[in-house]
Amino acid sequence: MAYRKVYFRIHTEGYVSGWSSDSDKAAFKEESRRLFKSLGWTLTLGHNGCCDTVTKGQQDLYLHPSSFSGVLDEDNIQSLQEQLSKAQTFRCYHTDRYEEYRDLSDEGYRAELEAKRDEITEYILKKCRTTRRNLYIVAPVAVHVAEHFEIRRLCDKDRCNKIGNQFVAELMDGLLQKGWLVSAETSQGEGIRTAADKEHGDRQAVTQVDGQITMEGQPSPPEKAPKRKKPPAPSL
Repeated sequence: MAYRKVYFRIHTEGYVSGWSSDSDKAAFKEESRRLFKSLGWTLTLGHNGCCDTVTKGQQDLYLHPSSFSGVLDEDNIQSLQEQLSKAQTFRCYHTDRYEEYRDLSDEGYRAELEAKRDEITEYILKKCRTTRRNLYIVAPVAVHVAEHFEIRRLCDKDRCNKIGNQFVAELMDGLLQKGWLVSAETSQGEGIRTAADKEHGDRQAVTQVDGQITMEGQPSPPEKAPKRKKPPAPSL
């Protein structure tokens, strides 16, 4: 069973960035509530300027007069669109399907991130690389990385991504302890960057042993012989 973020684009009578009359607003709410309740959805009335929401199992929709949006079982999208076409106060003129949401537990999510540990590590080191040792990145790197590898889940539709943020933060702490990342205080707060080769030796391939990142020791490249000075030109 696959779930996906969906927007049913709606044209509602009497609504263009605002309601033209209270009667149009009341008619829309009455029909939309009646329609979804007849299809077995549970209604939660909107308040404080928010619209109604409806839920059915792990599915949900926010009933705004310009779009009905939420996460739906893909198998139900077409049939619901057909039901919406029968409405009198609004018309569904298009359906947009966006990212997939998975039914994945916290443990399952962490396991999938763990399987990508090497890939995530390389991504962190690439994003934190700077052109000079005195340049540091002060942006929230961990949040960016966690978002890049995020798996959207039914149990986290608000996308707090607590598990992803925690995993990346722990991984970056480990890279700091091993010297693969370097941190320092800057005028804009704490900064971070990837360690230069001379600071950490040549970068070796990352391997995973018992769930931990280790670096296989390799000899440093031989030093280059100093250049010989040219003999002075003979004087005339």
